[in-house]
Amino acid sequence: MDKLLEVKNLKKYYHISSNNMSSQNAVLKAVDDVSFDLGKGEILGIVGESGCGKSTLGKTILRLHDKTDGQVLYHGDDLFEMKHQEMTALRKQMQMVFQDPFSSLNPRKKISSLIDQPLRIHNYGTPAEIVEKVESIMEEVGINPHYKKRFPHQFSGGQRQRIGIARALALNPEFVVCDEAVSALDVSVQAQILNLLLDLREKHDLTYIFIAHDLAVVEFISTRIIVMYLGKIVEVASKEDLKKNRLHPYTKALFSAFPMTDPHQRDKKEKIVMGDVPSPINPPSGCHFHPRCPFAKDICRQEYPPLKELESGHFAACWLHQES
Repeated sequence: MDKLLEVKNLKKYYHISSNNMSSQNAVLKAVDDVSFDLGKGEILGIVGESGCGKSTLGKTILRLHDKTDGQVLYHGDDLFEMKHQEMTALRKQMQMVFQDPFSSLNPRKKISSLIDQPLRIHNYGTPAEIVEKVESIMEEVGINPHYKKRFPHQFSGGQRQRIGIARALALNPEFVVCDEAVSALDVSVQAQILNLLLDLREKHDLTYIFIAHDLAVVEFISTRIIVMYLGKIVEVASKEDLKKNRLHPYTKALFSAFPMTDPHQRDKKEKIVMGDVPSPINPPSGCHFHPRCPFAKDICRQEYPPLKELESGHFAACWLHQES
């Protein structure tokens, strides 16, 4: 599989001002030394509890946030080394679908203006060609083109997210980051949007990073899954491998909290006490998960484990599976 994206040792830190004038400012490590590859045509799911750095990672990859350190290579070119004009031209290839369809659409603009804005910014074509493109993409995402003069408040949440997807796909990108794209929607509407994203992927040869905290959603749509905890990757595996064999205790804890519909499988779930998430401003020493982990050893409290390939294509950062 051809590499579309390479993320190398990416860091995004925020300096938090302290109320105490005599103390130093704290540092929040939202994304802390994250590395992974993304193959063309892949759907990479990123899952974890709220505050683990998923959304910050997605926005930093697209250079919507500045990095603190590391590299993001798109077709081998470092995005953060590009000049403004080069990056603007590349924006056509990389788009984002945001979490909240209520706040991501300007309520004062008609749908046609919202969708054609990227087309006008990038000089897509003549006014007639832009109108034709808007109507075409609206039809593709399941919105009647006759509604193009309506405002966002005249649509349901699911319809608004379809409009957000139409806006993201207007310039025919090859890479789309979906940041909690269905979390604000009802379950029945979620399924419709997920199936729409899969259909559009097949039709337009798209590559997705799909960020979510809902395991059912990530399992349904992803081909490979990254599990994050307090800014770091703790496990990476294909969807099938992660279903069969979860190596990191945090991944096991996430899946143990996931409701199962099969009554025969409920008693087989591993019971792991989760406890409270530590402060990301002052994470625990060693492995960040060790205060909540029933299997923690001395080394877990002292040193952070490296992310190692323990099985073919299956990576985990856990001392339980590594030589200390």
